[in-house]
Amino acid sequence: MVAAVSSCGKKSDDKIKNTEEKKEFGWKDDISVSDIPDFPVKGFIKGREVTFQYINFENWRGSGDNVINFSVSKPGQNCGFIENFEGFTLMNKGSGFKQGDWKKSRFSDDPSTYRASFKTSGVSSSESWNCALNIESISDKVVKGRVVIFFKDESKSWLAGKFEAVICNN
Repeated sequence: MVAAVSSCGKKSDDKIKNTEEKKEFGWKDDISVSDIPDFPVKGFIKGREVTFQYINFENWRGSGDNVINFSVSKPGQNCGFIENFEGFTLMNKGSGFKQGDWKKSRFSDDPSTYRASFKTSGVSSSESWNCALNIESISDKVVKGRVVIFFKDESKSWLAGKFEAVICNN
């Protein structure tokens, strides 16, 4: 005896599930450029949320250092001195930032010529840090990019988001 089984009817409504889980932004030790959030840059210093009134990109001609400063206050004029600076700094000592991606994925990775710190109440941090940086464009007047930096301090300070920095040639 032979039994035949057939299946007819419409195809089931199998929906393709999105396998990409929505990433929740949070402090961690092992970051990549894909971890940079897509919101305007903000930060937390010693557990206190900070917003930035002024972001600049300093190109130091003598030493060749390049610095991106994220300041909670504005100077009297663009590229002016900020007394009692409070905020974050990312420096490439003796070298420039290049368009594209750069990362120091883990706290224990060697940063080479890069330095990162935050400053509050006149005191600079000395904690370990990690960073993912994407410089989207550099023109004569502005640098546009995205960044995430986590510090290994007790309160897990951090800086993250999209930014636009005015260029200051010193």
